[in-house]
Amino acid sequence: MNNSKRSSTLLLWAGNILLGVLLSLSFLGRVSPADSASVAVFGVLGLVSSIGILSLAPGFVSILINRTTKPPLRHWFLSAVWTLSIWVLFIDTRLHGFYGFHINATVMGALFTPGIDESVSIGWTEVLPLIFLACSLLPAQAWFAARKIGRNERRWSRVIIIGSLFSFGVLQFWEAGVPNEARGPIAERIDAAPVQLNREPLSQLVEDIRQRKLGKLVTPAIPTDKALPNILVLVLDCLRADAIDSDSAPHLTKIRTQSRDFTNHLSGGNWTQHGIFSLIYGIHGSYWKPALSSQSPPPLISALKNANYQFRISAAAAQTFPAFRSTCWVEIQDSVFDNFPGRTPDQRDRQGAEAFAKWLETRETEQPFFGFFLLDATHQAYSFPPEEAVFTPYEENIRYIPISFGTDEEQRQLIKTRYRNSIHYADSIVASILASLAANDLDENTIVIITGDHGEEFWEHEIWGHATNFSQEQVAVPLLISGPGITPGQVSAPTSHVDIAPSLLELLGVDAQLRASYSLGESLFAPLENRVRVSAGWQGLGIRLDDQTLFLPTPEGGRAASYDLDWNRISHTNKSFSEHTAALQKVLEECSRFLEPIKND
Repeated sequence: MNNSKRSSTLLLWAGNILLGVLLSLSFLGRVSPADSASVAVFGVLGLVSSIGILSLAPGFVSILINRTTKPPLRHWFLSAVWTLSIWVLFIDTRLHGFYGFHINATVMGALFTPGIDESVSIGWTEVLPLIFLACSLLPAQAWFAARKIGRNERRWSRVIIIGSLFSFGVLQFWEAGVPNEARGPIAERIDAAPVQLNREPLSQLVEDIRQRKLGKLVTPAIPTDKALPNILVLVLDCLRADAIDSDSAPHLTKIRTQSRDFTNHLSGGNWTQHGIFSLIYGIHGSYWKPALSSQSPPPLISALKNANYQFRISAAAAQTFPAFRSTCWVEIQDSVFDNFPGRTPDQRDRQGAEAFAKWLETRETEQPFFGFFLLDATHQAYSFPPEEAVFTPYEENIRYIPISFGTDEEQRQLIKTRYRNSIHYADSIVASILASLAANDLDENTIVIITGDHGEEFWEHEIWGHATNFSQEQVAVPLLISGPGITPGQVSAPTSHVDIAPSLLELLGVDAQLRASYSLGESLFAPLENRVRVSAGWQGLGIRLDDQTLFLPTPEGGRAASYDLDWNRISHTNKSFSEHTAALQKVLEECSRFLEPIKND
């Protein structure tokens, strides 16, 4: 390879490292301000070293292209490689700007899962800027690839490339000597970097659990010597705990007064996958991967099936993302209806409710039924017929890329108003579903559960949406239960989604003494006054104690940390974990209880 070819490759490599660092400065937008120069320098060096590591793959591909192709084809091939690299980095900066996490295994797995298009709202307003970026970068990169450079440019190119890689090693030693008072800010900057600078030792605890196999779950027997009630579970996506009020949800407000109202209830997850899983299985979301790989059915569904229940599962989004057809509904896939023809979630929610009403009218059996709805209108981007909007003004078109760069208070309020309109619409769907029960004289003999799969944050902690942390806004949801033998009233004791499955089975006559053999929940009708609760997400476990939440991460989830109930990071993470060793041991035991034993070679 002659010097001219080598030099142009080095210049392109170094130039894209600098461009990548400039783009990635936005990663630091979410961290708390540096209180010392050393912390600030650490954050910048973390980005530089990350971009250096990420540049290795396109850099080596560029060297290969230089050896095997000739101009002008070589210039355009080099341009394509580096344009793709910067394009992916730009997407990662917007993902991080919006959600606070990077492209990871969970994100990549989701992209190739059937049904993702029904759960994630991506339109031309997101695609066009990416096309424009690619069209701008391609000719610019090709021009740089064709340039002849001088000795100084060649020297500085080497300095940039080698320096970015060398800084990665420097940071490993630097972090090891960080004093305790600086570990919080340093950990934030480590989490912000697009390449994991150093693996969190505690993450191995969660990873070991995820890699083990799920043992056979016990299916309790429901006594069938007397008539059994119907069960109807209505889950509203993104229904945060404070979403129900007389303006936004008049029907649910009335239902609340007629129900057992659990006012201190947490979902078992900060996103749909773990929220629904914990509700149906009655175990922590850490079991998701073992359950999926073994396709073990949930004890609740198996027990109801053995008791001759009919099933009707209705969802506006495909139950292949998340993979509920292979977990929650694996035994009853023929009873899952998730292919309604509507173009928008609100249309599909309405069609699901209408189909359920027709099903009730045409049932020719006295069998009890288990019905389940996952209403999707309340999920981003908050869907409702425009003519049914009751709160104005609201954000008419949510554009994710501009929002990822930042929002002002006015736009945030417009987006939350859009959410309230979707809640109001979903409230009417709930009313129509319950009206169909009454129209068929089934309301008096049906246990009705209304809840959310997780909550939704509106920048209370400078982030929007869910699946990003375990704050009150993202994991606290309403829980309303009504039906035969259930007296209305408020319950302020701490409860969790893992309590729902065993509580239902015990209402149907299952012995409470068997609970620990198939569930990690407690009885909703005899709740504990103090307990440890667990919510799961792709990034790890949020362990809720009385006065704080301990975050136990997965390997890709960042650093272990402790947060107060307002989701402010508590300094001295090691001290918080040490003070709650017993709670951690209890959670780890629960997360391992139903796994197959480890085989010793």
